[in-house]
Amino acid sequence: MDSIRLSLKKTAMVSVLLAGISAPLAMAAPKKAPELRQITYKYILKAQEQMAEDDYASARQSLEHVLGKVKNSKFDKAAVNQMLGVVFANQEQYDKAIGYFRSALADDALHLPAAQQVRYNLAQLLMMKGQYREGIDQLKVWMANLDEKVAIPASAWIMLANGYSRMQEWKNVVDPAKQAIAASEAPPESWYTLLLAAHYELQEIPKAIDVLEILVTLAPQKKQYWLQLSGMNMSIKRDAAALAALRAAYRNGLFDKESDYTQLANFLTYQQVPYQAGVVYSQGMEAGLVDSNFENLKKLANFWSHARENSKAIDAFNRALELEQDPDLQVKLARMLARSERYQELLTLVANPFDGITEKQQGEMLFLTGMAHYQLGDSRKSLGYMEKAASIQSSRGQANSWIGFLQQDLNNQ
Repeated sequence: MDSIRLSLKKTAMVSVLLAGISAPLAMAAPKKAPELRQITYKYILKAQEQMAEDDYASARQSLEHVLGKVKNSKFDKAAVNQMLGVVFANQEQYDKAIGYFRSALADDALHLPAAQQVRYNLAQLLMMKGQYREGIDQLKVWMANLDEKVAIPASAWIMLANGYSRMQEWKNVVDPAKQAIAASEAPPESWYTLLLAAHYELQEIPKAIDVLEILVTLAPQKKQYWLQLSGMNMSIKRDAAALAALRAAYRNGLFDKESDYTQLANFLTYQQVPYQAGVVYSQGMEAGLVDSNFENLKKLANFWSHARENSKAIDAFNRALELEQDPDLQVKLARMLARSERYQELLTLVANPFDGITEKQQGEMLFLTGMAHYQLGDSRKSLGYMEKAASIQSSRGQANSWIGFLQQDLNNQ
């Protein structure tokens, strides 16, 4: 936040921000207020009293009555039009209010402070009604005519930034959004999200990341900021920072759907931290946010397998095979059981090959069966399975290397 504030120089920005508008910057309004006619003063005072009692209909009648009597006085007419604009604005009849405020400014008859107030109100209403270009122009004229000792308030800067954003003129959003943030002691979160949107639309990713780093400190409970921070870092190959943002969201307990856990687990595996991937995905399942279906259990088993957590991987593979008979998974589990020296479980698994098994998979299963029997002390059964494995091209080489050994072992017995 401080880095954004310190980088802004208001006086250097204003001339750039006020360039290219259709309305003249300098107003011809008198610096000192002319005196109202007695009749005008009387009816304006009466209208103010009626408005204080929420009697807007009477206030309108009073002002319209006197307006017809002061047509030859630009100042009186402007003052009455200003009040009529206020009446309609308070009744949320914004189109009529806009018309009266325009009329109040038309002849540059109002003295400068009053003209400034009308112009600011007009800019607000134009923005509300979606007339952003004129609203921006009026606001810029208002800014240009402020006393040089008066700082432009944050509310005006953010109004200007919002107006540009509505027209998707993102280049023009950035500076006033930064000015608004710099001018405020506690900028709202929405101001930062507006600045973020501008940088993102302009594909200024490093600058967008800077804003997101502020947002995750302002609102650490909002998952979308952590995910955006991770995604943007990933898009510019800052993988460590991307992973750190995802892990922060996870540690803060912000994950609330399966894709969150999947994204982090996959990223951890990609970053060669498969054990943590298994931990994350397991916790997602335990929380009921990751469905314990066949595909997810297979994915979990692979995480544990890559982490060389064979026992956990075997358990996940078995759970997956309870849901679906998959020959690829059956062979993969058989290999893992062999590596883990869980030979009796291996024999139970391969006793009934699943439908759809290929000849190559069948040869490997026969070879693993033969090896399991040998490790369990039955060389004769082992030899029988090795001979069957040798009848299949894909497993012939491995099986033949065992056959001679097993025959010699049986002869020695």
